[in-house]
Amino acid sequence: NFARARRAIQGPGRGDSQDDNASGTIIAVEGYMDVIALYQAGVENAVAPLGTALTENQLELLWKMVPQPVLCFDGDGAGIRAANRAAELALPHLKPGRSVRFALLPDGKDPDDLVRDDGRAPFDKVMSQAKPLSEMLWNREINTGKFDTPEARAELEARLKQLVAVIADENVRRHYQQDIRDRLNAFFQPQFQNRGNGERRGFNGRAGRDNAGKAGPKSPNVISDRLARSVLVRGHQDNTALRESVLALTIVNHPSLMIDDYDEIAAIEYDSKPLQRLWSAMLGAAAVVAGPHLTREYLTERLEFEGFGPLIKSLDQQVRNARLWTATEEAAMEDAREGYRQALAFHKRAKALRRQKIELEREIALATEAGDGEAIAQLMRAQQEVHFEGVRLENQEAIIDGFGVLSGRVKGAANH
Repeated sequence: NFARARRAIQGPGRGDSQDDNASGTIIAVEGYMDVIALYQAGVENAVAPLGTALTENQLELLWKMVPQPVLCFDGDGAGIRAANRAAELALPHLKPGRSVRFALLPDGKDPDDLVRDDGRAPFDKVMSQAKPLSEMLWNREINTGKFDTPEARAELEARLKQLVAVIADENVRRHYQQDIRDRLNAFFQPQFQNRGNGERRGFNGRAGRDNAGKAGPKSPNVISDRLARSVLVRGHQDNTALRESVLALTIVNHPSLMIDDYDEIAAIEYDSKPLQRLWSAMLGAAAVVAGPHLTREYLTERLEFEGFGPLIKSLDQQVRNARLWTATEEAAMEDAREGYRQALAFHKRAKALRRQKIELEREIALATEAGDGEAIAQLMRAQQEVHFEGVRLENQEAIIDGFGVLSGRVKGAANH
């Protein structure tokens, strides 16, 4: 049936936009009787493995005919399990432009049921809703349980990373990793937003302080008022935003920096949601062109087309007001590279300190409940050291003496 399906997608019907055969798509269904039923309904580009589950060799045959075949499965439990097996079968063999999509039939229906009474229209509708492989994997993993604890969320992230690690092509694997980060950020973010009556909730789901300033029940994960007023936390609120602006704007103005350290740069996660969206758009643009073609002009034109022009203008004004010239368009490449590396080092260190701080707060609360005075003393000393390290970090200058010389600038000289 492969030969017949090949003729169908290459035949004279290709010009008819209403004909699914014209799309150049091959549809792999579960059984040969399904192929016969679809053929009788006018769907001639369907194939099926003979008596076996889909194999790697059969998948390669599909890819020789079309870059993105559609794998069609029944919507019952057995069909979904077969679809998941096919997804894992395809992952190691993905390449740029080569993937699979998944069409799941309504539960309890097979292709013959869909086309028997109403012709091919119901089946065509299912095909039009075919999901990409990335979405198929994501839906499978998030439907496995609740993710209301840090441990459950960490397990989900680990499973997803393990899945995509088998992708042999480096570029495809990198974009799947970015897709996972974007999906996880979007999936978990609502859990930390306000939830009715102005309440904010932490990981444990307990109420914190509402907008009126009323205190909810205390928990081990709630940061103390004293620590919340510390330089470390204030640095997160103020300096982190500036560092993230430097990181994003430097790449906008000097996109060739991505070529040398792409893996490290692509792995950055921003606290700012607008910057994270900008970053995803930048990575998407970098995936289209590479090397010398990835210019500032190309990148800014594409980002402005996607609506990021006002944000980029705001970032530029912010870094100029702070006299961080290495992030600007005028900076020499060596200045931009060194300034970026320093900003990235500060960014990573600040994130690590925040994680330490939160963990120490939790351990101190637990030790206090247990009445373990010795542990409390040790933890308080560790907490103080983290605090002082945060102060030292915030007091260091991100731009050291000598930066900006290649750009014709003197440190501290403003130019608005």
